[in-house]
Amino acid sequence: MRNDEIRSRFDGQGQVEISGGASLRARAEPIAHALGYELIRAERTRGPGLVFGLPAPVTVRLVFRRDDDPRARRRAELTVERLRAGGPVLADGEPLPPPPPPPGPPPPLVHRPAAPRPRRSLEPRPPGPVGPPRPRIPPRPAYPPPPPPPPSAHG
Repeated sequence: MRNDEIRSRFDGQGQVEISGGASLRARAEPIAHALGYELIRAERTRGPGLVFGLPAPVTVRLVFRRDDDPRARRRAELTVERLRAGGPVLADGEPLPPPPPPPGPPPPLVHRPAAPRPRRSLEPRPPGPVGPPRPRIPPRPAYPPPPPPPPSAHG
């Protein structure tokens, strides 16, 4: 598969699959990166049986996913602009960005100091209520209520 064929596969789809010879990965991965894609799976297979008395050639199946990170989108835009101007897919001397950090524990939480409390007003407070506070419910009697009267025999 030629580089132009590889490049034509990365047309903005969410996922792209490419199959070919063993050298495909070395050529497809930089092109995919320049066009804003990341490799998510690579499978190597060997065809069944013998071909002309030799073992079947190794086939590589690569699956790429569009990277929607703003940096990857910007990299893809610059690559498309360079292609429209008649330039190459990969700019000479363009440094490859560092690989993303490995997944690990999240960064530690930063302790923020509590927000300052509002200042008290310098005006005097209004006077409080006059007299004892009113209870919301009546107080309980100091002793239990008397038992009910016995039933009368005259009834």
